[in-house]
Order: sequence, then structure tokens, then C-alpha cells
Amino acid sequence: MKPTRLLSPDTVLKRRKANSFELATLLCSYLIGNGFAACVVSGYATREIVNNDQRRVSCPYVPCPAQDSVEKEVTEPSKYHLRDPPDLRSRYLLDLEQEKLNKIEEEQRKLDEARQKAIEELERPAEDVKAGHRVHAWVVVILNAPWCYKPGYREMIVDPVSGERVLRPPSAFFIEPASGFRYEVDAPCYLGVESVWNQHNYYVNKQQPITDIKNMRWDFKNTSDWEHFLPGEPYELREDCVVPEDQEPLTTEEELEKEKHLDLPASWVGPLSVTMKQFEERFPNGSKVIHFKRAVYERFAPYSNMIGLVKRLTLYETLEYENPTTRWEWYINRDDLLEMIKHDYESQETEETFAKGRSDSLRMLQRSSAANRECKLSFFSQYRFDSLRELVYHPSYVRESYDQRDDMLYFREFKNEPRNLDTLEGCKLTRITEKFQRNPSKEAVRDIATRTCYIEENRIVLQFHYNDDCITASTREFIKPPKSEMGEEVPYDPNGTSGYISNSWEPQPTHLELFLLLKEQLKAEESSSHAFRCRVAETETLLSERRKQIESPKLKFSLFDPLRNEEARRARLQKYEQVRAREEMIRQQQADFLGPFLLRMKADDVSRERLRAAYQDCVQDLGSFYHTMEDEMKVRLDELMAEEQALKRFLAKFQDHFEDEEYEKFIVEGENIELNKNVVGMRMEKLRNEYRQKVEHLEKTIQEKMANISAD
Repeated sequence: MKPTRLLSPDTVLKRRKANSFELATLLCSYLIGNGFAACVVSGYATREIVNNDQRRVSCPYVPCPAQDSVEKEVTEPSKYHLRDPPDLRSRYLLDLEQEKLNKIEEEQRKLDEARQKAIEELERPAEDVKAGHRVHAWVVVILNAPWCYKPGYREMIVDPVSGERVLRPPSAFFIEPASGFRYEVDAPCYLGVESVWNQHNYYVNKQQPITDIKNMRWDFKNTSDWEHFLPGEPYELREDCVVPEDQEPLTTEEELEKEKHLDLPASWVGPLSVTMKQFEERFPNGSKVIHFKRAVYERFAPYSNMIGLVKRLTLYETLEYENPTTRWEWYINRDDLLEMIKHDYESQETEETFAKGRSDSLRMLQRSSAANRECKLSFFSQYRFDSLRELVYHPSYVRESYDQRDDMLYFREFKNEPRNLDTLEGCKLTRITEKFQRNPSKEAVRDIATRTCYIEENRIVLQFHYNDDCITASTREFIKPPKSEMGEEVPYDPNGTSGYISNSWEPQPTHLELFLLLKEQLKAEESSSHAFRCRVAETETLLSERRKQIESPKLKFSLFDPLRNEEARRARLQKYEQVRAREEMIRQQQADFLGPFLLRMKADDVSRERLRAAYQDCVQDLGSFYHTMEDEMKVRLDELMAEEQALKRFLAKFQDHFEDEEYEKFIVEGENIELNKNVVGMRMEKLRNEYRQKVEHLEKTIQEKMANISAD
């Protein structure tokens, strides 16, 4: 039923609860204030819309799966290619096989359709006996309306009859104020329109039937479709008052000649203002829960909980919200820069996403609660010194992927024999595999593409990059000498190496080159083994820190947050005032000019005569300093007076030879000289006053010291 009263929008903001008419009026007020041609619609809607029941609506907030955009390289087809072999299969047998497949696909499609219809039949809500009689209010936004001031919502077209630019016929779309969702005019959830109103007028729908919203016309100037409650109002909607863009607006006299039927009183509604605290709270009591179809969407105000949770979305298998499948949680203001956590209940996997700014440059962390499962870490490679992009951490292996390294390394894998299935600490490294990108500064036959170190077998296998004119790659294998034979120099055995040169024209490497290559690979293997130990320690520390951050999360506050930094702001202002007061006190205090002269005397040799002599020396030194400054200012004053006299003589001699503008420039220059003279004179007077004050301060200080000597 319709409400008996309609509260004002500012009252609705204060009470934070309202019916559909009050919510629509509030939303319409904000839209009109932002330039939209919005109106409140009074009509009929379905039971779900009237009750704001979203349990049969698919959740629109489910995140889309992240898809890595892979750019496909477009290569021109080569004219040298092998011809496809002829197809010797029987066409008749192929057609029979295709018919069987089509029949199976058709049967499967029918089964899927029947299953989907059965599910929809089970999920269909109970029949509404009051369908078409439930009164509801919502908002309509008119496109191409004459009083719309929002850019992009007025579209001009050329009239095919007159050839003039006119507005396109008005169209509309709906906004449900309780949920904020946008609906088109053919949405089945709205069943009829009785009337529409805005800040200009009240319009009654005369189009029949009122349930044909899809084909409804939204031109309020057409009196055969809409009846105006206030005749002649407003002028903006009248055809003769819509001023085209290429014409000038009407004058004041023409405006006064217009017919006016009603003078409305000024609005008694207060301004629609939302304080920062109210905006941050967002919902009554700081939280809100919305039940969608097989999904529960929860919203929380910032800082309303100690973990920084602001949104949570949980998907379920049934309509009764049983057996959760996936849950997303969104966070803000976290000290660990956590942004989102995704829980997959089926695979028991958790995915954590972080913002930029962490010390370890962690971007994403994927792990599982099941035992002996790998942990995948993604990083912002551009902010790491080692350019690490991805790390797969498992008790049996560690895989690393890199981006744009100077040594061309882009992949590295460590195989090991773990002593503990939960951690890599104390494991035995068995194999290291490294892959490198092509280095243009090296020859392909000497540019390593893959290096595999079999630690238990004491072997190092190298594969080089393909040469431009080769279909195979060169290889080289080394048998490492025993550790007992390794001293300061690496022993080299020619029988401990073998290899293959892809290009037969290339010369075989010399023993010296192979020896140097072996030393280089032994050093690289040692460096990789050290990198593995460092990576294990770093990853274990990172995972341990993440467990601590999850168990005891911390929130951070922005420096510009006025709701939480008010106390800190007052402390900063108080500290600033203290520093400023101290500086002002120091500035006002007189400097102790007598101190350096008193330091020359010994503590046991202080008398009135020596104090008087020190005083005379100090006054003489101070006087010479100020006299020097005064002499410099006198020189500057004499220069200004000489410039002034020269300018006066020049103007007196040639004043008839200048234009008025040039003569005014000389006058301005003379005024500047006079101003500078006054400034120099004021500085000299100030300097003399300062000298007298300091001499008086010295006299007072020396008298106090002599009085102290007499008292002693």
C-alpha cells in the first residue's frame, strides 16, 4: 500500500531507514543535483522488487577469473612448406561417424536442457497472489530531456523534414533505489507506471495499457500521453520555450510576458549533507548482508573490525546456502598491504593478493592446507634486485622464473631430497637446471641455453642456443673431478668431457677453452647452490612472517585521515608552537658580546680594572663593526643620490624629445630611486638604534658583574 506521508530526503539521511518512495526521492534529488533528468516513478512491481528480495538474482559481484593476456605473434606464412598428404579415408565412413557424433551431442544437449528446466522449476518461487497490485516507487532517468545538464545525455539529430538540429526523442532507463541496480524499461520486474514527478511537475500516465512499459513514450510535452498536474508548468518543457543551441536566449521582458499559474513556496528541506564519519560508516551499525542466488555478500565499514575486512562474498551449492564452495575477502588499510584472499573449499587452496609497497615485493601467494602441496609466490619483478617474477616452492623442488635479468637467466629449477616433508631446511640438493635467453653479443655456439648440474653424478650438461643455419644445437658435458683432488687449481682431464658441434665448419674447442669453460661452470654451480640456500631461508622467513601477520593483523592509518589523526595533529601543532615560541624567545634575547672577551681572563684573575678594559675592547670592536656597516650604507646612499641628480639633469635637458610613455618610464625610475633612498635611510637609522641598544646592554652587563665582584 502507498505510504501516508513522505519524509524529506535530509530526514531520511538522519534516520537511515525509509520506504521505497522516500528512497526514490532521495536518490532522485542527488541525480538531479548532478545534472541528470531524473524522476520518481510510482507504479507496480514484483514481489521480489517490493521486498528487496535478491535471493533469486545472480550475484553481480563475483570476480571474473584472471586471464593472462598472451599476445600471439603474427608470422607471415612461408612459401616454402610441405604439401599435406592426401586424405585416403572413406568419405562415407567419415559421414557415418559424424552423424553418430551429432546424434550423441543432440541427446546430450536435450538432457542438459531438461536438467536445466527441472532445476528452474524447482527453484521457481511460489506464485504471488498479489501480482500486479504491489505499489512501489523507483527512479527513471530520461535521456535527451530538455532539462538534462549532464554531458553525454543529450543527443542531437538532424530533422529529415526541416533539416534543423533537434533533440533525439526521449528514452529512459530505471534505477532501483533499494539496491542501486540499473534496469532497462523492458525489465520484467516492473509491471506498470501510474505517475511520475520531479522538481518541475507531477505527470500522470495516460498511455494505455499502463503495463506496456516497454513501448511507453517518455516525452512529457505530449499531453496526450502525460497529464500535467500543474498546467503551464514548467516553461522548460514547453515546445516554444526550448531555445535551440544556435539561438540567443530570451530577454527579461520576454520572460516576464510568460504566463505563470503558480508560485511555489521555498523548499523547507535542509541541505543533503553527509559527514565524513557518516560516509565512512556507510551502513547502520557498520555492516550489511545481502543474500543473492547461492551467494552471500557482506559489506563492512572501514576500521569497523580489527582485520581490515570491508567485503566478503561466499558462494554456496544450494539455494539454502549450504556447502560453501568459494569465498572472497577484500581488505583495506592493512599494514601488510593485503588486498584480497580467495578460499577454494574444494581444492583447499588459498590465494592472497597484495598491493605494491611491500619490502619483499610480494604480489600473490597461493598455497594449500593439504599436506605436501606446492606453494606459489608471485612478485613485482620490477621492484626486486634479482628480478624474480614467480617462485614455486615445494619440499621436493623449487622453480624460479625471472624477467629481464642482465645474465639472461629466465628459469631455474632445484631438485632435492627433503628430510622433512613440510620444509626444505636441511634438504639435499640433487639437480640444478637453468635456462637462459639468447645473448646477441655472443655467438650461438658459445651462448649457453640450458645448464643442468647433476650434483650426485658429478656431471654438468650444457646445451647452447641454435645457430641461424643449424637445425640442431651444440652440446657439452663435463665430468667434474672428485672433491678430494680439487685444491687451489681445478684439475682438467680431456677424457672427462664430450660434446657435439652442430656446425661442422666450426673448429673444435681447444683444451684451454674447455678448461676455462669448466672453471666457469664450477663457479656457476657453486653460485647456484648458494642461491638455493638463500632462497630457502628467504622463503621460509616470508612464510613464517605471513603466518604471524594472519594471526595478529595490524591496521595502518593515513597521515591525512582526519577521523583518526586528530590527536596526532594536535600533538604536531603543539610541538610546532613550542618550537616557534623557543625560536622567538631566542630571537628576542640579546647576544652575550662580552663573553668572548671574558674568556681571555683567568677565573682567579678577575678585577674591576680588567672588566673595564674588556668592556672597552668589546665596545670598540662592536663600534668598528657597526661603523663599517654604516659606511657601506652611506656609500650606497651617495650612489643613489648621484643617480637621482643625473636623472634630473637628463630629464631637464631632453624632456621635450620623449614621448609620453617613455617620459613616464623615467618618472617611475626616479620614484624607485627615491624609494631606495628612503629604505637605505631607514636601515641606517635602525642600525644606529640597534648599536645604542647593544651598548646599553653591555653597560648593564658589566655593571652587574662589577657588583658581583664587590659583593664577593
